[in-house]
Order: sequence, then C-alpha cells, then structure tokens
Amino acid sequence: MRTAGSPVAVAGRTAARAQATVVALSFAMLFVASNAMNPLLPVYRDSLALDPFTLSLTFALYVAVLAVTLFALARPAFGRHAVALLLVSLTALIAADVLQALPHEWSILAGRMLTGVAGGLGTGSASALVVAAIGAPGRAVTVTGNFVGGVIGAGGAQLCLWLFGAAAPQVVFVGHAVLTGLLLAATAAVLWQRRHANRIALLGVPGVVPKARIGPAGWRMVAVGTIAGMTVSVGVAFGATVFAELGQPFVQAVGPTLLLGSSAVAQLASPAVARVAPWVSGVVAAALGTACITLGAWVAIEWIAVAGFALLGLGIGTCFRASLVVLTHGAAPSRQGALASLFAAANYTGSAVVITLIGWVGNATGLVPAALGSLGVLGAVSLVMLLWAPRLRDTVPRTDEPGHRALAPEVTETSATP
Repeated sequence: MRTAGSPVAVAGRTAARAQATVVALSFAMLFVASNAMNPLLPVYRDSLALDPFTLSLTFALYVAVLAVTLFALARPAFGRHAVALLLVSLTALIAADVLQALPHEWSILAGRMLTGVAGGLGTGSASALVVAAIGAPGRAVTVTGNFVGGVIGAGGAQLCLWLFGAAAPQVVFVGHAVLTGLLLAATAAVLWQRRHANRIALLGVPGVVPKARIGPAGWRMVAVGTIAGMTVSVGVAFGATVFAELGQPFVQAVGPTLLLGSSAVAQLASPAVARVAPWVSGVVAAALGTACITLGAWVAIEWIAVAGFALLGLGIGTCFRASLVVLTHGAAPSRQGALASLFAAANYTGSAVVITLIGWVGNATGLVPAALGSLGVLGAVSLVMLLWAPRLRDTVPRTDEPGHRALAPEVTETSATP
C-alpha cells in the first residue's frame, strides 16, 4: 500500500510535476515562434516589399489553420491521444521554423500555416496532460502559456532585431528550432516515464462516452474570450508596423511585448488579486487600453500609447484567463482538452477574420487608420461585454472540484456497448 510519504508516492508526485513543467514549456514554445514573427514584420516588409494585405496573411493564415485544427480536435475522444498529438506538434514546429528562416514570401507563409497546425495539435493535448498531472491548478495553462510564450517570442525577436538587424529572422527561427528539438527530447522522456498514469487519466471512465454540450452560460464565456483574443491580436499583429509607420520607434519596440507581458502578469497574479478584489473582470482596463493606444498614436505622445498597451494587456489577460477557467470548472482531463481546443478555436477564428479584414481595408485606407479604427470598435464592444464577463471571484476553485462542472458542458454518460 502506498502512503503519502512513501518513496513511491514521492517519486510519483515528482514525475507529475515534471510532466506539468515540460508540457507547459512545450505549449509556451509553440507560441514563442508564432509571436516572434510580429516584431520582424517591418524587416520582411522592407526586404520583400510586402503590402498590408500580405502582411495580414502572415497572421491570418496562421490563425485560420490553427482554428481549423482546433475545431477538428475539439472532442473529448481525442484526449486519449494527447501524448502523441503533443509530440507531433513539436515536430511540426521545428519544420515550420526551417521554412520561416528562408527569405521567401512563399516559405514564410507556408511556415506560418505549419505553425498553426502545430499550435492546434498542441493546445488541447497540453491542457489535458497538465490537468492529468496536477489537476485543477493546470486549467489555465493554455492561456498563460500562450501569453508567456508570446512575451518571450516577441521580446527575444526584438532583441535579435537590435543585435542582428536584417539577419534577425534567420537567427530567431534557427535558434528556436534548436531549442524546440531539445525540449521535444525532454518531453518525450518524461511522458514515457508516466505513460501508464497518463493512459489511466486520459481514458476516463471505462465504458462511458462523454458528449460535450455547452449551454448559454458557457457560450458567454467563449464570447468573452473571443473578443479578448481579437483585441490582443490586433495589438500584437500590427502594433510594431503601425508605430513604425508613425515614426514612434519606442512604442514600436516596447508596445507589443509589453502587451503580452502585462497579460501574462495579470494571469499569474489573478489568484492573489481575486482574494483582495474579487469583483475585477478586466474588461474596463482593456477598453481604456484601446483608447490610450489610439490617442497616443494620433497625438504622437509615446508614453500614452505605451500605457495603453500595458492597460490592454492587464485587462485582456484577466478576462481571458477567467473565461477559460470558468468554462472548464470540473472537467475531466480529456474534456479539458476538448474545451480548451474549442475555446481557442473560437478565439482564433474571430482573430483571423478581423486581421484579414484590417489588411483588406488597409490596402485602400492605409494600415494605420484601419488598425487603430478596429481597436476603437473592439474597445467599445468590450464595454458591452461587461454585462456578462466573469469576475475573478468566479475563478476560485470550488470545494467539490473536480467532480462538479459549473459552466463546463454537461456530460451525458452512455454505455459504449449496446
């Protein structure tokens, strides 16, 4: 019999923590590469003479493929294949890095699409594997990992841009491919060690087929996450290029990275903030952030725009994490993966539509008014979402977690045999 302090039990907890760590790092690595592209867009625009619509395709194609992959995997049945899906996603990411290191328009766009495939394969699988290892505390890994990876990717790419100039894209993507290869080996080793525990956790109840249904309350959480994702996508995808055109190099260099960084901080700090300010939702901060970015751009006062990026990040990070955590309260690991995939798929579909529309309008009006105008509209929509956006108090784990399912889809248990 295994007691809580026995060597076997201690080794099991250590292996579980190791799995949560390497899987979270793997998921973050998926978004290091996707966000590293954005600071490099001015370089690509100068060297390859890309127009606003083609620039938008570097984001929209990635997001569109990502969304399609996520929708395809948004079923609990795929949860049992989480280990294989995560390892394949990291392998695809290495191939995408190689393509994006080549200085050709076709290879960049193909690499972005393959990065979308990698992200789609890794989102639900990473979420399921972290919850399988550490339970409820891992429910927000796909949100936090996204933003933490974004900070590292955007910040690292900006640093390489300062150090290597026009050669930065090759340095960024070759370096990322090497690091991903090392992480792939470490992840495979840890998952192999815990293969039996993962098999049991991911299979769920023998003879039971879970069918996910999201009610109106759940869809409201998806809507909040989608609006938040669309807003942050505009800031990240076009922030550097817009402020480069406006001749505000400090905002160009700092703004998008600060947006992602403040989002990550807001998510990591959410449990502590929930204890002192449980009424916070983040929506007001996000709307104020869009207003400051737009104002700073038009009056050419850089500190206002920088403050706007910080506020937008704090607000988006808070409501993005809260909506996913509330949606997935009580979900089993396999259903956690499906819900995380569905949540992300809706998010990225909305983002793909908005970014493509901005690029199309930008060809006629110029990128600056198209991007800033869209931020203003999304800020106004965010205020409307305040009516049903979750508060931090809604994210506090329930005493009956993981059995109770709050706003997560109801599960209809049907026998697998007639």
